[in-house]
Amino acid sequence: MKSVFVITMWSGGRPAKKWKSAQAPELLPNGTGVSFVSIDTKLQVRIIGSISVEEFESGKEEIEIGFYHQSSVDSGPLAPPFDDSNIERLF
Repeated sequence: MKSVFVITMWSGGRPAKKWKSAQAPELLPNGTGVSFVSIDTKLQVRIIGSISVEEFESGKEEIEIGFYHQSSVDSGPLAPPFDDSNIERLF
């Protein structure tokens, strides 16, 4: 199981923006924010202000995906096949 860190920027007591990171965010030298690499964009992000960091284990999704594939092999397809012929891969 892998850990996933969810970093939330808060504004007015509400979550304004969320990011996911594979590694724990590092505290900035001035102590008012954090720095991390976003899983989605692979870019370095630095946030200053009201933030929260939560750690989750990603193994649950991996187990469920494995269970879905195993059960679909045993009992036939549960969902229609995914057609990716019109999707252009960016990287």
